[in-house]
Amino acid sequence: MIDTNAFVAQFAGHQVPPFLLRLLEYQNVVGYGRYSQALTLSVGERSGLIHGWSADPEFLSRLLPFAMANASGSFYALWNNGSSAVVDQWPVVAFGDEGGEWVVAQNVSELLSLSTFDEEPMIDYHGVAFFKDPEWYQESEFLDDYKQWLKAQLNLEAIEDPAPLVAAAQAALQEAFNVWKQPFLKHKDGPA
Repeated sequence: MIDTNAFVAQFAGHQVPPFLLRLLEYQNVVGYGRYSQALTLSVGERSGLIHGWSADPEFLSRLLPFAMANASGSFYALWNNGSSAVVDQWPVVAFGDEGGEWVVAQNVSELLSLSTFDEEPMIDYHGVAFFKDPEWYQESEFLDDYKQWLKAQLNLEAIEDPAPLVAAAQAALQEAFNVWKQPFLKHKDGPA
């Protein structure tokens, strides 16, 4: 169970997206990591951002980590790109445990839609992709309930193919994200 105050505190005074607060309540009922393999709200990912990417205050001030993307350490952050004062309209970027920084959704609502695919994203220096291997995939225990909850609470439909959603987000925002992050990550190995 994640303490609501600890979750809110990581937003550093910004208004927490209402969708995420409702999802936190849901997650605290059904359990951590039991409704989608693609998303689990969390606290403490800022240290991963600091130690794995950059401790520059300007870099950190524009990124709000809030969820795990997979079980091996990749995480999601909201990126304040200056386009909106409303936090749930900020783009969602993924930081890979094997490297790489990629736009995955144009806003929180799109990330929640992606989470219905119920598979961990593969994130590295070459890209981010969601792929479900039929031989190995095991559906999350509360996936059906989660899809119904998203429909009832947020009027979001489950998706069958995340690729178009990710591609559209990257077409709209990846180049700008690359330009913004470059000065902070010049020391890193791998493609920027």
